[in-house]
Amino acid sequence: MPGRFNFYLLPAFSLHAFSSAIEVLTLANEATGRNAYSWQVVSGDGQPVVSSCGITISSAAALRSERDRLRSNPATVAIVCGGRSLPRHDSQLDAWLRECRNRRARLIGIGGGTLVLARAGLAEGRRCAVHWEQFPLFLEKFPSVIATQAAFEEDGELYTCSGAGASFDTFLDLVGRDHGAAVVNRICEKAIACRVRSVGDRQRLPPNSRVRCNHKAVITVIDQMEAHIGDPKSVNGLVAATGLTRRQIERLFRRELGRGPSRYYLELRLERAHLLLRSSNLPVIEIAVACGFVSASHFSKVYREMYGCAPHQTRLLSYGTGQDRPYDPLADPAGGPAADCMTASSRTMRAESSGFKPR
Repeated sequence: MPGRFNFYLLPAFSLHAFSSAIEVLTLANEATGRNAYSWQVVSGDGQPVVSSCGITISSAAALRSERDRLRSNPATVAIVCGGRSLPRHDSQLDAWLRECRNRRARLIGIGGGTLVLARAGLAEGRRCAVHWEQFPLFLEKFPSVIATQAAFEEDGELYTCSGAGASFDTFLDLVGRDHGAAVVNRICEKAIACRVRSVGDRQRLPPNSRVRCNHKAVITVIDQMEAHIGDPKSVNGLVAATGLTRRQIERLFRRELGRGPSRYYLELRLERAHLLLRSSNLPVIEIAVACGFVSASHFSKVYREMYGCAPHQTRLLSYGTGQDRPYDPLADPAGGPAADCMTASSRTMRAESSGFKPR
């Protein structure tokens, strides 16, 4: 019996992530020479769903009818495919996901779909891959979930994927478990896929690719920094795992990244704070503490130096039209804040991505 996949598409879902998953299943059928997999698209009301890029995908079934069908013909995999935002809470969707779990169907969260699974209580104590932009808010909202910034994670019957291109890797892993490495290799040949990630591999490009860093000791220190945003370690503590002296690490950081480890660590913590200010309702002082700052005045000072505005100004810019609170993707409809404007903070972030180093 072929594996049957139900793709529930959230409004503003990622077309990239969805099409990558479908392509793997299509190529798996070609590689095996049979219909090893079948799939259909499900939406809340059975109507077409518009992706984040504006392309509309037709739906084969409404959620209510799929719940009725589940009793006699359960799917082997239930997928919630989202993007960078989420619709309001949907109790019917939560109920369907719980029914799928009770019937031992594998659950997959893609992008914002992982947040839906966590909100439905289906990820307690499980490892979940969360997109780096959603990661700070996810940590605050779901402390009992083991969130990672991996491309994808597998924990029992639960798969989670950070979205976009990581969806291809996730579904390759699923196919590999069913049909072995030979089929996976054939799919990669057909898809011209040169790099395949495994469970737990980094989501964002490794530091040596992202910032042209080539020294393994620097990568080790950066990994430690990313793992200790809320409880910063001293530079001496970070250096201990490398086998090098602090002076050697300082020299390597300046050569590879153009700033010392202390400055780089500060920038990572400020990036986390910036994301929380834009996406959560947490008080500014709580955000400061969550990012390892013990003084609100110090946090405001260094934040202004990096982003060109005070923390509360970033929050004001994240208000949606007619909203009286910051946009929260776990509570508000898809669509998010008002249109982006070229603020000082966005200029700094874009400059940083181009290699410019903030003050």
